[in-house]
Amino acid sequence: MKTLIKRGVRSMAGWPLLGRLIRTVVAVVRLPDDHLRRDALAREQLPMLLKTISELNARVLAAERDPANLVVSTPVALRLIGRDLAALRERLDQLEAAQRP
Repeated sequence: MKTLIKRGVRSMAGWPLLGRLIRTVVAVVRLPDDHLRRDALAREQLPMLLKTISELNARVLAAERDPANLVVSTPVALRLIGRDLAALRERLDQLEAAQRP
């Protein structure tokens, strides 16, 4: 039932005169939901984002202070990916060399 109402409202929203009124009514009906979402964003997600940004800034400053520490602190997965890339490049060079007459 709800989907039928949504579909009908969407189709009528494109009508020349009635469509503007329908779009306004839909906006007014959705207004409390928008306020709740905005409040939830400000209350829950923004503090978490600010904390994450400050942690990232602290990590960047620590990495800039000691560049040698950056190599040590690189995650193992990134080092493995680097090794895999080097092995793939070497294998590709070998295949290209084998194809040359």
